[in-house]
Amino acid sequence: MSVPRRQPRQLPPISNLPPLPAPFVGRDEEIADTHQRLTDHVTVLVHDPEGRPHGYGTSHLAISYGHLYTLHYQLIWLFDCGQETEPARLADLLAKETKRLSEAFEKSLGEPLVGPTAADWLFIYDNVAEPDAIRRHFPEGNARILVTSRFTGTWDERQRVSVGPLGRAESVRLLKENMSLDQLQAACLADTFGGHPKQIVRAGEAVLAGRVTTEEIATVVEIAWLAPPLRRAGVPDEVRTSLRSCLLRSAVCRDSGSYGRFTEALRRRTTGIVPRDVLTSDMTMAERVDVLLDAVFEQEDPAALRVMADAVEEETESSGSGRQMATTVRRIVDELMEDLRGTPAPPTALARHPARARSVPASGSVPDPVAEKEYPFFFTSWHNRDADGDEVQYFHKLLEKEVAVKLPARLGKTGFLDWNMEPGTKWESLLVEAIRTTRILVPLVTEDYFTREWCRREWAVMVQRMANVDSAQAQEPIAILPVFWVRPMEGWRTPDDFGLYQHRVRWDGEKAYDGHVYDLVRDKGQPLTDYVRSLVRAMVKAAATPLPPLDRPKVMRVPLAFRDVNEGSR
Repeated sequence: MSVPRRQPRQLPPISNLPPLPAPFVGRDEEIADTHQRLTDHVTVLVHDPEGRPHGYGTSHLAISYGHLYTLHYQLIWLFDCGQETEPARLADLLAKETKRLSEAFEKSLGEPLVGPTAADWLFIYDNVAEPDAIRRHFPEGNARILVTSRFTGTWDERQRVSVGPLGRAESVRLLKENMSLDQLQAACLADTFGGHPKQIVRAGEAVLAGRVTTEEIATVVEIAWLAPPLRRAGVPDEVRTSLRSCLLRSAVCRDSGSYGRFTEALRRRTTGIVPRDVLTSDMTMAERVDVLLDAVFEQEDPAALRVMADAVEEETESSGSGRQMATTVRRIVDELMEDLRGTPAPPTALARHPARARSVPASGSVPDPVAEKEYPFFFTSWHNRDADGDEVQYFHKLLEKEVAVKLPARLGKTGFLDWNMEPGTKWESLLVEAIRTTRILVPLVTEDYFTREWCRREWAVMVQRMANVDSAQAQEPIAILPVFWVRPMEGWRTPDDFGLYQHRVRWDGEKAYDGHVYDLVRDKGQPLTDYVRSLVRAMVKAAATPLPPLDRPKVMRVPLAFRDVNEGSR
């Protein structure tokens, strides 16, 4: 790309960056820090203070950075993620914006946008709901990538810039320069809102319009501060993140109608939880959930959590979909209630799962150091569908029981099932640890298995682990034993990665079952027993060959499998 001469604040010819935010002052140190980190790292996250996701101007900072450092870049493109949490909708949103970028690129340079990105390009992923999940959408190459979010995810601190409250001097400057307030008025408001830029600006605009005086604003805020503070339960950030994510994926957040029914169900059960303006404001769905969770966690009685879970289940039953998310919300709430009140939570399917039993020791027990290190012998990988969830759990339990009898104790006796888990620190940590250490992957193959991101990652991790084994080893390890849960329809094209591996697996010369294993599980007869025994024999035999674990950081960096089925995946 040629480098045209530009004026100091002139944007590059390929750019969709909005105008400089107004009013916007201060943040000089944060903007300079952002530039330094983008010099040292390819990706940088600009976020709200941890534990205070209240919108302190991360988007304004990112846009201002693009304008102030425009001469460092020959392409600047902003992807507004709109706090979208649903993976398919987010992918579609980004695909449409990428198409617009490609069109602008070809129009400007007369050539298509192909190949890796350049180091003097800047991509801004704005309003990201889940910083960890956005990584999979980053383009290949050396482009600088700036992400804005209210949360930190699991990003390295060296690649993060926190944007907190404005200092008093910055607040006064903001009000004087942009609101035409005098020194006394500006000083009064600057001391009122704890440095929150949006509140300061809105108050300044109200004063400027003559609707209220600074003294009246200060008096009202002072009265509010005199009110007795609500009790905020000590909820860990990762628990709140998981609960928030599940709510946004549940039936209650499908649209304003479903959310309205959900909040009305809450109001019928109790009073004082749901702020009346949640549905009449211009909030996004993510912001509505944040406000609701704030209100629930501030209740003196933690039983408000169970009331919320009840309301989620009511809307789920009414809509006829989203059962997994409702179950997960209930599980998170029960575990949190146990932590907050010290009383046993009602058992759930996941609470009885071996992986859950290992991760949360019984009350008063001393964890067994050997058990903590024990890896799951096998990992059941599936597409996570409501329709056959019960059958999947039943099949997994049959495998666990047979393995417990047939497997030598030295190899471990547990299985792992990715069931009712959604993005969040706790979920991802469990899954990553299981897939990087398990000896056998048992994928339940259906047509849609090859399109689910985590299924693709689980397969890719096991293939990588096999590839890492020393070629001098006498026998190539077998790490994946596919199960045709529901065989694809005739004419379906086998993915390249699956076809290559399928022919390397042998089950001791036994004739492979050529039907739907789902049918065997549903019928629960002798053919199912025979199939389980045959599969476990193959698993035990494969386990005789060692398979070293994969380093934890590499799990998220392994290229996803089945790219030929997922056109355009990166």
